[in-house]
Amino acid sequence: MLAIPQIMRLMDFLGFGISLAPTAALVAALAAVCLLLGLLKRPQQLQAAAHPLRAGERWLIALVTALILARLANLGLELIARPLYPWDATMHWATKARVWFEYRSMVPFVSNQEWLDAGGSGVFTDRHPYYPATVPLLQVWMNVALDRWDESLMNLPWLFCLAGLGAAFYGQLRIAGVDTAICAVATYLLLSMPLMNTHVALAGYADLFLGAAYACALMSMHNWIRLRQSWLAGLALLFAAFCPLIKNEGFIWTLTLIPAVATIFMQRRQAAKLFLLLLLWVVLLMLILPQDWEVAGNRVQDLLPTFNMEALLGVIKSTWLHNNWHLLGYLLLVFMPIGLLMPGVITRSYLAITTALASSVGAYLYLFLFTGFGEGAADFAAVGRLSIHLVPALLFLCALVYHRTLVQKVWPLPGTVLQRFRV
Repeated sequence: MLAIPQIMRLMDFLGFGISLAPTAALVAALAAVCLLLGLLKRPQQLQAAAHPLRAGERWLIALVTALILARLANLGLELIARPLYPWDATMHWATKARVWFEYRSMVPFVSNQEWLDAGGSGVFTDRHPYYPATVPLLQVWMNVALDRWDESLMNLPWLFCLAGLGAAFYGQLRIAGVDTAICAVATYLLLSMPLMNTHVALAGYADLFLGAAYACALMSMHNWIRLRQSWLAGLALLFAAFCPLIKNEGFIWTLTLIPAVATIFMQRRQAAKLFLLLLLWVVLLMLILPQDWEVAGNRVQDLLPTFNMEALLGVIKSTWLHNNWHLLGYLLLVFMPIGLLMPGVITRSYLAITTALASSVGAYLYLFLFTGFGEGAADFAAVGRLSIHLVPALLFLCALVYHRTLVQKVWPLPGTVLQRFRV
């Protein structure tokens, strides 16, 4: 799905416009190449334990699978019965989709002033004319395939994105060596999160796609570190490149992979120095760059630090009080300390993915607590949407740590603490 809009952009750039047949031919060719590569060179065997499933595990897997299928079916019915509704979608995402569908070409969107100066001739405008084109082009693709403008069916990619994220999440956990039952339960926990389901039922935002792409990049990177298989490295790079093509904030999430990769190829002390140096460079650039310059779609003057206490309360409520993420906030409070206490888990086995997520969570907290965007946390207008970018990857890390606790048989926690102190 993420490749289709890029193919459409290429076809439009080459002068073919937006049409079904040539784009579909390229998509089919790409799918055939991927299938052929998969048949010629299959990935290595899964590293998960190959023990036979117990009867209880089979019943558990069957139950959560049925719940997932029922949830997807319910969301699908909700989606196809509802026209385009969300505010962001009608203000700066589907506006582009409607125009490009009608013109069968990516006619330019410009700022309000440029539109006025041009007298509206040959250009269009909306609230955010320079937002990435990936999500609107997905809607265009659906309508071109239908050969009509349909404000319900054009949102089916959101349902497919959730299902695809679940498949990728489960598969990457299995490749990481996690038992089947744990993978199934963790996948159900991910796909049943209320706010993620809301972003499917009320489709039109780009956040679900960005959260899926960022999670796929981190999961592939983690498994590449373990197995050193080139196809996993390729997946990690591909999804990291997709992030800024989906939403401006994706550029920041892609940058968080730099300190993670540094922990792989450098000694920890050198990597820590590099990370500190990068932070100093960021602070210096914010101080010397012109205040009206934009970084990831935001003006520099809006990113200068000013602490907002109401935003802190908004982040806490959104994470641990509101029913956005079920129990994820509490899982983090439990499993992150356990991971730190278990020798070699966070500090060695999961160091890269933990470093990336620590960087992204740090950027997330800075954005809401120390910039003018704190209002988006205080009134809950943006804090939930931005959390979607990080939630799938955070749950992936929780599942990894939980699996490690079972493998190393470190329960109960007091025994782990005593063992750590003895070491």
